[in-house]
Parts: sequence; C-alpha cells; structure tokens
Amino acid sequence: MRQHWKVPFAIGGAWVILFYLLPLLVIATSSFATPDVIGRPTYGWTLNNYQLVFQDAYLPVIFRTFGYALAATFFALLIAYPTAYAISRYGGRRKVVLLLFVLIPWLADYLVRIYAWVQILGQEGPVLQFLRSVGMADANSTLLGTPGALLMGLVYSFLPFMILTIFLAVEKLDTTLLEAASDLYASPFQSFLKVTLPLTAGGIISGCQLVFLLSLGDFAVAQFMGGSQYMIGNLIRDQLASAGSLPFGAALTVTLLVGLILASTLVLIPRGIAQKMARRGAKEEKAHA
Repeated sequence: MRQHWKVPFAIGGAWVILFYLLPLLVIATSSFATPDVIGRPTYGWTLNNYQLVFQDAYLPVIFRTFGYALAATFFALLIAYPTAYAISRYGGRRKVVLLLFVLIPWLADYLVRIYAWVQILGQEGPVLQFLRSVGMADANSTLLGTPGALLMGLVYSFLPFMILTIFLAVEKLDTTLLEAASDLYASPFQSFLKVTLPLTAGGIISGCQLVFLLSLGDFAVAQFMGGSQYMIGNLIRDQLASAGSLPFGAALTVTLLVGLILASTLVLIPRGIAQKMARRGAKEEKAHA
C-alpha cells in the first residue's frame, strides 16, 4: 500500500519545494543582501535592511497594520458569531442555502469586489448620494480613504472565513448539554456562557486567526479603499513591484512572515485553554445530568 503513495508524495513534495520553499529561500537570502543602484540585491550578509524596517519612519506602518488587523478581527467576530449561530441552530433545511448566500460574493474575483465597493462609496456612489439627500453629507464629504472604509473593506473581505469556522463549531455542539443545563434551571444566557461559548471557542479562535493573518498581509483593500492609510502590504508591494529596494522589500516580507508565525503560535495557547474548558464543562454537565 505504501508503494502506491510514493509517486503522489514525490509530486506533492516537489511542488512544495519548487513553488514554496525555494521562493521563501530566495526572499530570505535577498533580505540580507545589499541593494545596487537600481535596487537589485547584491548578495552578501548585512542586517541593514532589518535595521531599516524598525526605523521610526516605518514603525507606524507596522503598528497601523496590526491595529487594523485586530480591529477587523474584532468586528468580524461580532458579526459572524450571531450569524453562524443563527444559521446552525435555526436554519433547519435551509442551512445550505443560507451558507451559499454567505459564499456567493466569493464567486466574484477579489479585486472586482473591491472595485465594486469603491464605486459604492465613491463621490457619485449611492451611499454618499443618500447621505447628501438627507443632509448628513455635503459636496466635499468623502468615504473612501478613511479608516472606516479600510476597516469595512477588511471585514467584508474576510468575514466568510469567520462565519464558516464558527458555523462548524456550532454544528458540533452537543445539544444534550444545553438540555442538561436547562434541566438544572440555567437561564439561556447562563447556558450560552457556560456551555455554548466554551464548546465553540475553538471555532472562534480559528476564525480570529484566519481573519487576523489575512488582514495583516492584505494590500489591495488599503490601496483602493484606505487612501493614505498605508499598511505593510502596500509597503512591500512598492518595494518589490516598483522602483524600490528589493532587499528591503524582502526584509519586510520576512518580518511579516515571522509576525504571522508568532501570531499563529500564540493562538495555540488560548486554543488549548478553550479545549480544556470545553472538556471540563462537558464532564460537569454530564455528571449533573
């Protein structure tokens, strides 16, 4: 049986090495290089690029990126949890249809969806026209290029990830535990706080992890909807795709990857705590029942 897996394993391994590990190696090597007169890497060993990353000129960009990623994760969770919970518990036979409505926007290209929001929030878009008609905006008012537009774009772009992960967690919820809590005269809020929330914490943490990590690396939303709200993804794009410094762009990329890895590792701590709380709560409810 093992013989049959050698060929697909070799093909998959070669794919990962050629199109993932080797590009990462090139980026990591370039981050220690010195740029020539047109920004191309002259390979060697220097930490100047990393020192430049943490200079005062670029630290606000890093902090702003993490701030927007955290805010987008928070608001996505506020929207996604009641949505996913309602679909799972009360969707009945229409669950698939309701989830399809969540995923329908993803049938369009990512940039197409962003351009659509640019038109909606633009000077001649329906939102500003409505606000002007009710006297809440004037001819000089603008929505694009504001922190609110950028935050809304991030939440809109990655909200389905949060909804799907929480939906799967709610689907796995043992309803007999809720019935046991009700038999013990627990209020609906107490049942949610002591049973539902701990048992779905894994889905919450996974969804938050996905939205946070994707928001950190995004550059298209910031470019088209954020205006001057420059993020690290835009900085990397400018260094690698235009007349910038390729070694500095590579150092920014490695810094972002390290940040993503650290964030993913830190998430394992609350996830482990949530799993222990869920197991403990389930045992207590079953013991009382």
